[in-house]
Amino acid sequence: MASAGPGGGAGAGGLKTYFKTPEGRHKLQYEKTHSPAVVHYNHSGKTVSQMTVAYLKEKPAGQGSNPSTPSAGSGMRSAAARLLGTGNGNRALSFGSNGTSRAVSGSSRIGGGIGASTSASGSQGMANYDGKGTYIIFNTADTLFISDLNSHDKDPIKSIHFSSSNPLCHAFDSEAKDGHDLLIGVFSGDVYSMSLRQQLQDPGKKPVSYQHFINKDKDKDKDSSQGGAASSRCTCVAWVPEREGIFVVSHADGNLYVYDKSKDGNTDWTFPTVKDQSQLLISHAKSSKGNPIARWHICQGAINAISFSPDGTYLATVGRDGYLRVFDFAKEQLIFGGKSYYGALLCCSWSADGKYLLSGGEDDLVQVWSMDDRKIVAWGEGHNSWVSAVAFDPYWSPPNSDEMEENVMYRFGSVGQDTQLLLWDLALDEIAVPLRHPSGGSPTFSNGSPSAHWDNACPPTGVLQPSPRMRDVPKLSPLVAHRVHVDPLSGLEFTSESILTICREGLIKIWARPSHSETNLQPDSSEQAVGNTTAKDKMLTSSNKAGASSSSFKQQSSSLFT
Repeated sequence: MASAGPGGGAGAGGLKTYFKTPEGRHKLQYEKTHSPAVVHYNHSGKTVSQMTVAYLKEKPAGQGSNPSTPSAGSGMRSAAARLLGTGNGNRALSFGSNGTSRAVSGSSRIGGGIGASTSASGSQGMANYDGKGTYIIFNTADTLFISDLNSHDKDPIKSIHFSSSNPLCHAFDSEAKDGHDLLIGVFSGDVYSMSLRQQLQDPGKKPVSYQHFINKDKDKDKDSSQGGAASSRCTCVAWVPEREGIFVVSHADGNLYVYDKSKDGNTDWTFPTVKDQSQLLISHAKSSKGNPIARWHICQGAINAISFSPDGTYLATVGRDGYLRVFDFAKEQLIFGGKSYYGALLCCSWSADGKYLLSGGEDDLVQVWSMDDRKIVAWGEGHNSWVSAVAFDPYWSPPNSDEMEENVMYRFGSVGQDTQLLLWDLALDEIAVPLRHPSGGSPTFSNGSPSAHWDNACPPTGVLQPSPRMRDVPKLSPLVAHRVHVDPLSGLEFTSESILTICREGLIKIWARPSHSETNLQPDSSEQAVGNTTAKDKMLTSSNKAGASSSSFKQQSSSLFT
């Protein structure tokens, strides 16, 4: 790749502190991370840091500080925080534009296997915290951290310790009505829900309630030679859009469970044994009062990631077997599926209009899937190692576009274990051209080699397709390729004001979008830090993912046949 243009200082490890797009320069604004004292090796071995951006709304008038919780049972418990120690310091903490400065001190631990405490210096929240704000939630080792996105303070403002199992994945629902808006999936296969506002309001001294959803099915029919408890670990959690209180959890054993947070888990339920691990099997709990309410056995091996379409109609999953699958969630029906070119798929994400899907994985490629065509319509080459996260940019719009016009170009990003952030432009007029194929040819729906023919016919519902020949599908080239971290990357998020990247070790970088005044800056212009900005309180609806330092810039990316 071409080396970076002039301008811009070198950061840690010789990394550039900005990269360029046609809109201007994206500058490294500041970083977030955890205390150096946090050790990645804890409980269940090394963990990979993941990131969630949470848009916390203004608390409705008349709403109490404590969210309501369902009745407690052996399967779902509501616990209160207990202060086990005294404060260990006091300092002033600025919350940027999320709120006023607050005193922070103290440390606490919650019984029952989950605890709440502060950052390196400890923390005590503001007792009558009512404000809105934008927060970054990320996990490292046995701890879940919460940072204020709009503060330049590098340290988290809150941390939650899990004393028995590492947190692995999390999701936030800004529309939750009962206060419990944060989901946390852990290595043991269990799930916790809690109120983000309550954690911020009282992180140290007052009780912090949570719900513990115990997956009683997780230890059934597990072969210890296949990993034992590790085979049932949580891999992804997601709230179902437009379905209050419903969420799903995917696991490393190929199962996905559906939960209703309003139901108790203190019931006796069982699901039938899965006899063929490679076949789809959807089962419902015998009791209508318990959790989980349903189990979807989707594939053999791990489900690596899940993502809901913005309206909650469709659920996409990617797995160890290399297949992307798209389901009609309400109908519990497989709509279509397709295979990677090589190895497992690791990530997936929807466009804001629900028309396109991205996936990435061990073949180092990014695939673009069309819901209308029910197949892959483009693939992108640019990463030098596994692609670990993909996402559309819902805030970007093509130059000179009219908001009333139908979207004809999309911007999306990808990050990988090669430490690079890649940005791509997807122009519909470049991928909508008819693909050449022999007269009368049709796709081959077999488990063998890639399809010999790949025409424009929409495949039948419920068919898993092999990968098409690469020469038959338009190829995308990245608009930008920039090495942003020293360590392999694990997550990517877009906000209205910035692009966020996180590496496996838990270091987050916030890249400020170019302002209008910076768009036409010359390469030798001075590199001044971008001022503190405020992200939108609510982004577009979405489901809620080394070598020498280099950065490359190309003109508008184009599609071509190979």
